[in-house]
Amino acid sequence: MREWVNHFLRRRWFIIAAIVGTLFNLINQWEALVGVAAPDGPKLIMTYVVPYLVSSTSAWYASRD
Repeated sequence: MREWVNHFLRRRWFIIAAIVGTLFNLINQWEALVGVAAPDGPKLIMTYVVPYLVSSTSAWYASRD
């Protein structure tokens, strides 16, 4: 349980999610950025949440070994 509370790992997970989420949003919401379509809010949020969950879970499993 201590791994989930560790501030250093949470910060690392946030940075990874910010970088990956931004790249995915550029790909997935390109039409909204250029003004052709409206942005999709739930897709925007999930594009940041999923990389955060993946990086945090994989780091937690790696620290258990």
